Amino acid sequence: MVGRRRLFTDQQLIALYKKGMIDREIADELGIHKSTVSKRRMRLGLKGHEPKLLFTDQQLIELHEQGFNDREIGEKLGVTPQAVGLRRNRLGLKPIRKHRNKAYKRKRLFTDQQLIELHEQGFNDREIAEKLGVGRRAVGYRRNRLGLKPIRKHRNKAYTRKASSQNS
Repeated sequence: MVGRRRLFTDQQLIALYKKGMIDREIADELGIHKSTVSKRRMRLGLKGHEPKLLFTDQQLIELHEQGFNDREIGEKLGVTPQAVGLRRNRLGLKPIRKHRNKAYKRKRLFTDQQLIELHEQGFNDREIAEKLGVGRRAVGYRRNRLGLKPIRKHRNKAYTRKASSQNS
């Protein structure tokens, strides 16, 4: 059986290892797969180098304190948001959530008092939404949060006339 041709020598791998290169860098340099380098390095009894940090903890902390989220920090440091998130979690920092749309600001379009007053006047969610210029679901959501019961009105006028004549 003929042995397989080696793409690189042990001396080449050792020389690159001594320069402080990690397996991925050695693999790129030699034009081979990272796992090939890893297996050969282990056979030679060489321990793996720690991957180089692309940014320091202090850089991350400073940018986090300035209010940047993981995506923005990643853009500034040239790394992925996932890399930032992993390190941020390890440092015990809370995520900063921002809406992607810069113009977006969560604000109340109407007050609870406005809603309560219109509800007491007998308006249903649809009518209140029209008066306040907001969506019906927003009104329903806030009404439920305030513990107010929905006001049901029948759209069919014949139904309301029929019900009122039966009560007479």
